[in-house]
Amino acid sequence: MATQKKLHALIDWLQIQVLNKEELREVVGELLEMPFDYFVERKGQLTYYSYNRVIEYANIRIYFRSENEKESEDGDCMIVIDGTGMRFLQEIYLPEKGITLKVFLKQLLSNKRWRMKVTRVDATIDDFNEIPYFTPNQLLKICEKKQFFYGKSTTYDVYGQETKEKGMTLYLKPPSADDRIKIYDKQAERAKVSGLRKKDLPPWIRVEIAFRREKAQKFVLYYLSYDYALIDVIKGYLKEKVRFFSDTQMTQPLRKWERFLGKTIPVTISVPKEDSELTQKFRWYFYQGAYPVYHAYHYCLKNKLLNKYELEEFERLQTSMELEGIFSPQLTSELIKRATEKGRIELIPELKHLIKQPKIKEYREMRK
Repeated sequence: MATQKKLHALIDWLQIQVLNKEELREVVGELLEMPFDYFVERKGQLTYYSYNRVIEYANIRIYFRSENEKESEDGDCMIVIDGTGMRFLQEIYLPEKGITLKVFLKQLLSNKRWRMKVTRVDATIDDFNEIPYFTPNQLLKICEKKQFFYGKSTTYDVYGQETKEKGMTLYLKPPSADDRIKIYDKQAERAKVSGLRKKDLPPWIRVEIAFRREKAQKFVLYYLSYDYALIDVIKGYLKEKVRFFSDTQMTQPLRKWERFLGKTIPVTISVPKEDSELTQKFRWYFYQGAYPVYHAYHYCLKNKLLNKYELEEFERLQTSMELEGIFSPQLTSELIKRATEKGRIELIPELKHLIKQPKIKEYREMRK
């Protein structure tokens, strides 16, 4: 019979954006309190962001922008720690300093010199019971009958098929969600990577919540603000948001799920709707910016009131070559975020193409 003692929680991915970076050496030495010389620099990109370089030490990466092989002073960088990096912190680096991960994160995020925001955190619960509380396939059957909900969502997806040697992955909520859940057979995943038979490895079912954007920040701050163990915060969130039922009337909670969550207190992590940075820019444009001037220009264009230079300038701006440099890196990041939220990720390559700087020399020659 499955027991709570066989459940373990961890943070499997952590991503923090530093908004007021000046030098990477300061971020590493003063913020992370790590030796800068341990980090190795190479080319590196991060999906949805315009960083082009990365420094790395023990799977702790810091992405940044570089121009002409020199660190750009554009004011931000991204700290990314994957699962291997998190294990290094918890099992080797932090014990040597005599502190826990929770204390480390508190010290990091409370540093008043730096402006930071958590942009992603993957919080997981691992079930190591010989007979787990449930398998992805068992929960999939409930989802197929629409006998569940996750907040207001009943969206689910599945990858792979559950067999003796292979495992499946069950997703709750769409890819664009800021708290998508992934339930999968970690035992099968490890067997595939290592080339071993699944039965030669211990049972392992993982439940993972990928918090993103504002909800990632809220989750981490909630965890750091209370004395609750990480596993209780994760289970509390699941108890508050996710329900599985064993009957079509959805009146009988699924016993497997209830036993997995145990007596944990429900946790509410809400993000008030706020205007995005892009929306704020649009509002400024409409009410304080160049909106009236734009219409005046358009009126003159339509009624042939532009002089020769103004008309040439309009025609020049219509060419795709000149449009390559229309967006700043920050505005491009905001547009990429909007495209991701709306499920239009196919626009990302085009948006990245528009980040290039305009050809100042050609622009000056045209004005002569």
